[in-house]
Amino acid sequence: MGISERKEREKVELRELILLKAKEMFLKHGYEKLSIRQIATAVEYSPATIYLYFQDKDEIMHELMNMGFGLMGKELTEAMQEPDAVRRIHIIGRGYLMFGLKNPDWYELMFHSEKPIKHLERCDQDWGHGLGLFDFLLSSCQEAINTGRCKAKNAELLALQLWSLVHGLVSLSLAQRLQIVCHGEDDLIMKVLDTSVDTLFE
Repeated sequence: MGISERKEREKVELRELILLKAKEMFLKHGYEKLSIRQIATAVEYSPATIYLYFQDKDEIMHELMNMGFGLMGKELTEAMQEPDAVRRIHIIGRGYLMFGLKNPDWYELMFHSEKPIKHLERCDQDWGHGLGLFDFLLSSCQEAINTGRCKAKNAELLALQLWSLVHGLVSLSLAQRLQIVCHGEDDLIMKVLDTSVDTLFE
């Protein structure tokens, strides 16, 4: 490996380390207590070095959220290959649900970090993979409506309804609220999801 290749690899590794430490600190202390100086101390570099990679902590948060949605997208690989729109929507819901339950740390960062729109405005970027995944759900809803098998007529409202459903189920489970009312909540979650989605289609 040449000197230039080694330096490039070191830059990539440092960038990943910065993101990893920022994620750990966010989950432990919250967004307000996260600072570039603290991140710099954690990775044993100067704050000036951190600014070579990110303009501020908002940009770091944006990148972390984008990474999380990229990981969620991998959970939806099966759905992306499903030709039937209604079945695809079922698989999207199940994939979303399983991602949230298996990755509570990423889910917390992606959906419970403070004021995500602030991150977008400060970074002058869109929601990256997150918008891509919502657009995938939205297009699937429109396709289902076009087949005449869907009771809803507005794809955007249907997509938001489905997102609210799965997000609520994941949040209730991660907050251990489902355990209060039932046992074996994972099976119940899937039953609630499937039954709820079934009521939307003919």
